[in-house]
Amino acid sequence: MTGQSLTAIDLFSGPGGLSLGLQKAGFDVRAAVEIDSTSAATYRLNHTQGNVIDKDIREVHGTELARAVGESSVAVIAGCAPCQGFCSLARRGAKDDPRDRLLAEMARLIEEFRPDAVVMENVPGLQTQGRLVFKKFLTSLNDLGYYSNWGVIQMADYGVPQSRRRLVLTAGRGIVIPLPKTTHSVRPNAKNNLSPWITLQEAIGAMQKPVTLSQAKRAGGPREFNWHVVRDLQPQTKARLDAAIPGKTWLNVKEKIRPKCHQGGYRGFTNSYGRMSWDQVSATITAGCTTACKGRFGHPDPKRTTISVREAAILQTFPEDYQFASDKIDAVCQMIGNAVPPRFAQALGMQVKASLEAHYGALASKN
Repeated sequence: MTGQSLTAIDLFSGPGGLSLGLQKAGFDVRAAVEIDSTSAATYRLNHTQGNVIDKDIREVHGTELARAVGESSVAVIAGCAPCQGFCSLARRGAKDDPRDRLLAEMARLIEEFRPDAVVMENVPGLQTQGRLVFKKFLTSLNDLGYYSNWGVIQMADYGVPQSRRRLVLTAGRGIVIPLPKTTHSVRPNAKNNLSPWITLQEAIGAMQKPVTLSQAKRAGGPREFNWHVVRDLQPQTKARLDAAIPGKTWLNVKEKIRPKCHQGGYRGFTNSYGRMSWDQVSATITAGCTTACKGRFGHPDPKRTTISVREAAILQTFPEDYQFASDKIDAVCQMIGNAVPPRFAQALGMQVKASLEAHYGALASKN
């Protein structure tokens, strides 16, 4: 099988970031599962060769996926199961979230297909708040004969222009698949021979001024502007962004400008209403990536407000021509913020493919 395209299935595919990276690495992603109809429509727009099953994964069985895949054997099952209850931004004391049990559904389909490799990406909290869920998943892989390898990695170390820490797992059936080697560093030097982190300036510095959402709606809709669109801001929000210092928190601005809940000695979450800095990577892109109160999403240019939806997608390393099948800003931002950055997915996919091809080559030499 060396040199040939390997078949993959993408579970919890979202808009297709993981699939895009795997495809660039040389995998043939034949099928995807995604419950959200807007994400599934976006996937179809950009991945015309794949079969999307747009329903709850708990209702998806191996026979249905097998029909979508066709006659090819499945080399890789990949996915990022929603585990919002384990996210660092999750509210303490929140009730049990049924989505946190979806990793077990991934394990069920792995058992049905027995692919040669498994790839999983998730929030770092899966190893702490979600340790029981994660341990059960690792045990199920072990019982099926997989060797698991996992770690919490910084995606900026792989050329993604944002600070984004994620738990990443690779598992090989009978083989060890290492995590990909880093290509970038916050402190590159002659010894490590790595490239510097990609800054905001390099990633979006050439982008022109966007339009506001209201302007876009009056002129054909945000998709007519390739989603290079920002929200319309209230005067107080704009005043807070005007006072923000790139790279600093709101602790560096006058207290009277801050929201009342952030006055009087408050020292909690300090990145809201903050501006990014041109010479740094961006903050972690989330579903709130164009909302000033939800993080440091202010544009580094003081003449601008927040980053645009398209700029957020670029910081997630989606191609500039990647389409989003919605005119609703919250829906598009959620797709972008929850996606696996394609650039990292490609690096991960290349490592998995190299390991599988070496394994196939070794088996062939014995025959």
